[in-house]
Amino acid sequence: METNNTKKYNFFLEGGENAVLLIHGITGTPSEMRYLGKCLNKAGFTVFCNTLPRHCSTLDDLKKVTWQEIEEACIEDFRFIQKGHSRVFVGGLSMGALMSIHLAHKFPDEVAGVIALAPTIFYDGWALQKGKSIMEIVWHVPWIRNMVNIREDWPFGLKDEDLRENIERFYKNARADQFSKKVFLFGSPFFPMANLYQHHLLTKVVKKEIPHVKTPILLIHAREDDMVSPKNSQYIYDFIGSPLKSMVILENSYHMIPIDNDKDRVAEEAVKFMNSV
Repeated sequence: METNNTKKYNFFLEGGENAVLLIHGITGTPSEMRYLGKCLNKAGFTVFCNTLPRHCSTLDDLKKVTWQEIEEACIEDFRFIQKGHSRVFVGGLSMGALMSIHLAHKFPDEVAGVIALAPTIFYDGWALQKGKSIMEIVWHVPWIRNMVNIREDWPFGLKDEDLRENIERFYKNARADQFSKKVFLFGSPFFPMANLYQHHLLTKVVKKEIPHVKTPILLIHAREDDMVSPKNSQYIYDFIGSPLKSMVILENSYHMIPIDNDKDRVAEEAVKFMNSV
């Protein structure tokens, strides 16, 4: 569901004949990809990032999104950016990284390369709540997963203390029954179990596809990722069918690597990768 409010946070940056589709994370916002997008555009690439379906909206609406609905929107965005551009790369954060790999599997002759930022196969980060094993049992019960909202908690995916402080002020005071326009900037302060379940379903699909993906891929992950350890990127690196693959480990970030302390390194590695394939 796109509104006039979400439109102004989407971005399309015209550049050269090579283009990049960026996909933000589930419960996130295009704002988390904007710095990277500007860097890629400065390097000569056309860049497009759209708000995922039902995101930057009310919590009740966000809960209704399915991974198939996100897939359909990303395919539409991919077709849009293909027009007038000879090569199109796809990159994403967390769930967006998995969707990027999924698009490479669906369109093997059309996706020029994949930039997978902190791809999330399994949640094993050091900051996760201890109740994760219980969650994986109960999220299969529809009425439970539609009821439970997990409040985002410290460190909010960020090692950058200034940025973390800004987000923390919003997240800690947010209420599930009230919508705030700050969602456009910072993403949802809650992670509904319904969304976690949709992520889980997409993961099951992508894990089966990974060995068949031959598209060049760059994996970038923070060593201290609070949400998903580098084992996630290592899993993809080990099992993906791509003959051209590389992995970069960052030393000064947590999960939100496109906006954290290593954001310039992320952009540099992405540009280097796209210029080399």
